[in-house]
Amino acid sequence: YLINFAFFLSISLGALVFLPIMFLTKSSWSIVVRRMIEVVAAVLPLMALMAVPVIILASQIYSWTTPGELESHGMGHKAVFLSQPWFIFRWCLYFVVWTAVSWFFWRNSVKQDDDGDLKLTRRLENYSGFCLLASALTIALAAFDLLMSVDYVWFSTMFGVYYWAGGFVSFFAVLTLMTMGLQNSGRLTKIISPEHFHDYGKLMFGFTFFWGYIAFSQYMLYWYANIPEETAWYLLRFQNGWGNVGWVTLFASFCLPFLGLISRYAKRKRKILAFWAVWIIVAQWINLYWVVMPEFSHSFTISLMDLTGFLGVGGIWFAGITKLATGASLVPVKDPRLDESLRFENA
Repeated sequence: YLINFAFFLSISLGALVFLPIMFLTKSSWSIVVRRMIEVVAAVLPLMALMAVPVIILASQIYSWTTPGELESHGMGHKAVFLSQPWFIFRWCLYFVVWTAVSWFFWRNSVKQDDDGDLKLTRRLENYSGFCLLASALTIALAAFDLLMSVDYVWFSTMFGVYYWAGGFVSFFAVLTLMTMGLQNSGRLTKIISPEHFHDYGKLMFGFTFFWGYIAFSQYMLYWYANIPEETAWYLLRFQNGWGNVGWVTLFASFCLPFLGLISRYAKRKRKILAFWAVWIIVAQWINLYWVVMPEFSHSFTISLMDLTGFLGVGGIWFAGITKLATGASLVPVKDPRLDESLRFENA
């Protein structure tokens, strides 16, 4: 449950970060797909409810919840941060921030569909910098709480970016498949063109490289320093069959999609793009499995429960997105840059 909750949460957080970036850069190409991005982010209140089992079962997931555990391993200085009351408070804070940001963009965007007020666009642009900063800081802290604290001895200042980068590239893969699914059902066929799919491909390609850069940088720093309390995290993940999963992660999450998406041809062919979108989603899930499961299983195993958990959590998450999407137009019809987005062409 932890793996699948963290995975689908990361996709919605990827959308949450991309929304203010679109307004800060005054992006025009993405206007026609912005409503889909908004609903992927606006489902975060549902994810707050899905976080409840993690909080309730914290004592079975996080060993630092055991009284005296931190002190017995010389980690008493972390006791203030790693305490259950503060853990619960931080998760409440995270979801308050994420819900406020996501619904701020979604509600104002939907409101503009009715009156076409240009002040709403300026409002979203003016507050995007603050929203991006608030989202980035809370995502980094949430990654520490949700996944890094499973091994409370280990620490990495890059882990928040590592978690977010995986979710960000997965978000673009999901957005690609969502768009194709809508077009296959007869929606948005004359609005979203191969030019927009080309940009999906560029973003998947670019952030595949970015994720690989972050993953390599984190590993290289610990390999170079060779400090026991830092390298133990990686040593655990290269023993008892987990090393093979690590190699699969390297090639599946970075090398192969990097090569597969590097050409312009691949970015403009729907079937090829769909293949790599599915590939990226599966590869990033495997990467998250490799991050979490060695703490609970000394040897590599994968069970039916892992896969049904993916379908269960993912099904609830997608049902929430579908419910939100039916409440408004699939395109922000009165956005001032809509015509420019419809005419968009890649160089």
